[in-house]
Amino acid sequence: MRTLLVMSTVLVCAFVSAPALADLTITVPGTACPYFAGQTFGSIPLSADNYFNVDTTVSSVIPPSIDVTGFGGTIPSITAAGAWQHFVENPPTGGPGGYTDYDLTHQAYIDLGISTVLNVHLDTLLGVFLTNAAPVPLTAPQPLALGDDMTQPLLQQTFVIGTGLQNIVIPTGATRLFFGLHNGYEWSNNVGAVEVTVVPAPAAVLLGLLGLTAAGWKLRKFA
Repeated sequence: MRTLLVMSTVLVCAFVSAPALADLTITVPGTACPYFAGQTFGSIPLSADNYFNVDTTVSSVIPPSIDVTGFGGTIPSITAAGAWQHFVENPPTGGPGGYTDYDLTHQAYIDLGISTVLNVHLDTLLGVFLTNAAPVPLTAPQPLALGDDMTQPLLQQTFVIGTGLQNIVIPTGATRLFFGLHNGYEWSNNVGAVEVTVVPAPAAVLLGLLGLTAAGWKLRKFA
């Protein structure tokens, strides 16, 4: 009985004293190309695709990312708001939920090693998980399509976030999550930006789970 009381006290202290991980907010410009994730500006190999070659000269096409190594394997929530556009239009009228049209991404971008998405509206906010290394060219996994489960993407597999996505499982080995706009080609002339908010799992929950595991071990040991 005394053991149970001690363990209960430990659990309560863990939940009360453990600080929650702060929400992360990141600005994603309309020029952010998800297929350039993991690349280094200035060293992307050129292609026969002229649109691709122009994009390699604009630094903002390299998409922003966050570190996911401390997230405990899942991301409870990602939300996005703002206005951007896949062509020059001021002010931009599109948003992270996507535009009404569709377009297939040119093959030159996919050849860098990241899959495209199928039947997804232009201007939709996309995400892609990577390790610390740049993706190997021509190793993109199968593309996800509109209607597929977007909460369990593979490494290098672009997935749809839109205005929001919950309970995303971080693939094994992933250290970074990149964000970009869905487009067919020529990201360098896009305009606007969206604000993306990532809600990590609270540290208190993780500590509580560790406490529950320890309590269960104690009960089995002294039963």
